[in-house]
Parts: sequence; structure tokens; C-alpha cells
Amino acid sequence: MQAMQMIMPRKGVVSDADRMKAVSRCQALLEKEGFIEFRATAIRAKEGAGSPIIRAAKGSRTVRVLILLEKEVDLEETREKLRDSHERGETRVYVPWPLRWRLLSNLERWGLDGIAVTGW
Repeated sequence: MQAMQMIMPRKGVVSDADRMKAVSRCQALLEKEGFIEFRATAIRAKEGAGSPIIRAAKGSRTVRVLILLEKEVDLEETREKLRDSHERGETRVYVPWPLRWRLLSNLERWGLDGIAVTGW
């Protein structure tokens, strides 16, 4: 089995505890699927620290996972990030469980088919 390599964002980029918990939970789910290399980066939001994107690799397969908190689910900026990521390859979104259906509705309305949504 290969060793797991984790490259976390610079200190201060992902600042709040909820976001860090979400990143840890997301990485644990990806590990269960066999992904072994992670790179977490934060994309600057207009307000706040920004949504982390985790790039996970399993051999030649790469997946981008956007982690959203409640205030980010309905933002125009979120739609743009998702569209950009989806155009680049396989994309997933990780949100608090109660928001899963709202995000699925948004994805349908925004015409972004094929993006998997997982809740915690």
C-alpha cells in the first residue's frame, strides 16, 4: 500500500473550525474509496476565508471536491466555481447534510449535471 501524502493549506488559509472539520471528514471519505494523495487549497471568496478544494488522486484518476458551508450554497460565486471545476474534470461537492437537497436543486437549475453531492 502506498503512503498517503497530505499537503494542507498554509496556516490561516482555512481558518474556521467547521471548515477544518469538513476537510478532515471529506479526506476520510476519499481514503475509504482508495484515494491516497490530497492537495487542499482555499479559493479566496469575496467574503471570508474561501471554499477549500481538495484534489484527490487514485492512480491516474483525479477528483476535485469543493467543500461548501451553509452561506455558500446559493452564491453566484459558487456556481462559477462549480462550472469551472466541472469543465476541468470529475467534480464532487461536500456540504452539511441538511443542505444536500438544496444544492442538488441549485445544480439542476444551473444546468450542472453530473456533479456528485455528499453530505456530512
